[in-house]
Amino acid sequence: MITIKDIAKQAGVTYGTVSRALNDEPGVSEKTRAKIRAIAEQMNYVPNLAAKRMVDRSANCIGIIWPKFEGLFFYRLSERIQQEASGRGYRIMLSVAEPEDALASFQEHFIDKVIHWVYAEETASFAAAKQSFHGTILEVGYRPNGHTFCLEIDRKGAVCKAVRHLAELGHRRIAFLGARTDKLVGYTQGLVDFDLEYSPDDIVITKPSDPRMEHKIAAFLDKTHPDRATALIVDSQGLMFEFAKMANAANVRIPDQLSLVCYDDVPELHSMLPVPITTVGPNVDALARRLMDTITEQDGRESDRFEQIVESVLTVRQSTQAPSPP
Repeated sequence: MITIKDIAKQAGVTYGTVSRALNDEPGVSEKTRAKIRAIAEQMNYVPNLAAKRMVDRSANCIGIIWPKFEGLFFYRLSERIQQEASGRGYRIMLSVAEPEDALASFQEHFIDKVIHWVYAEETASFAAAKQSFHGTILEVGYRPNGHTFCLEIDRKGAVCKAVRHLAELGHRRIAFLGARTDKLVGYTQGLVDFDLEYSPDDIVITKPSDPRMEHKIAAFLDKTHPDRATALIVDSQGLMFEFAKMANAANVRIPDQLSLVCYDDVPELHSMLPVPITTVGPNVDALARRLMDTITEQDGRESDRFEQIVESVLTVRQSTQAPSPP
C-alpha cells in the first residue's frame, strides 16, 4: 500500500508537507501542493480513513525521547517544552526508553513528530526504526552522521566563550573539570586562541559515575597558590554539585581563591555556593521555543534538509572575578 511517506520520498519533501498538501492545510506553496497531488495520483494513493481519524486525534501530540541521565538541565528543559507545547495546543509524550522502543510506542499512538536528544552513538536497531517511522524526527544535541534534520548544540563554542571571559578578566591559568567530550576540545581551543598557559595538571578528567571522582577533585583542591590554577571550568551541573560540596568542605573561597564557570544554566546553581555561579550553555527558555518552532514546522519547511547550530549564552554572575594578586 502506498503511504504518505512514499509520496514524501518521491517528492523530496517532508512527511508533514505531504500531509498538509493533501489535506488542504496552509504552509505549502501552490507549486509544491500541485506537485505532491500529481505524484499521489500517479502512485494511486488511497487515504486510509481509519488511520486518518486516529492521526487527527493524535496530530497535536509530540513525542520526546530523553536521555536517562538524572540531570536538572533535562528536567528544566522538559518542563519548559511542556509549557511551550501547552500554549500552542500540543500535548507531550515523553519516553526514556531505548530510542527504538520509544519510536515504536510513538508509532503505535500515531505520533508523527518526535524530538530525540542524541546522547550516544546511533545503534543499528535505532537506524532501522527511523527508516520505518512514518513521521518527522528532530535530532538535538549532537549531529548524527548522515542525518539532515537536526539542531546541534555548540558545546565546543560554549566552553570557548567561558575561556574568553576568564582570560579577559586576567586569568592566565584556567583549569578544566569534566569528561573527554567536545567541551574539552573547546577548552583546549580557547587556551590556544587566547595564548594562555597549558598544563596537563590543570585538566581533571572525571564525571559523576567515576569511582575516583572525589579523589581527583580533592587532589585539585589540595593544591595551593601558585600550584593551582586561578580559574576553573566545570563541564556539567551534575559534576558541579559534587565539586561545590567538596570546595565548601575545603574552605576554598569562590571567587577570591578560584573563579568558577559551569556549563549548564539551571536555577539550582544560584544557591549552591555562597555566590551565584557564572554559567555558559543554551538558554533553557530559548531552546524550548526553538525546539517547538522547529518540530511544528512553523517556518513552512518543505525540504528534508534542516541543519542549524544552537549558540550558547554566557551569563556572568558573582563566581568570577579578576585573579587575586600573589
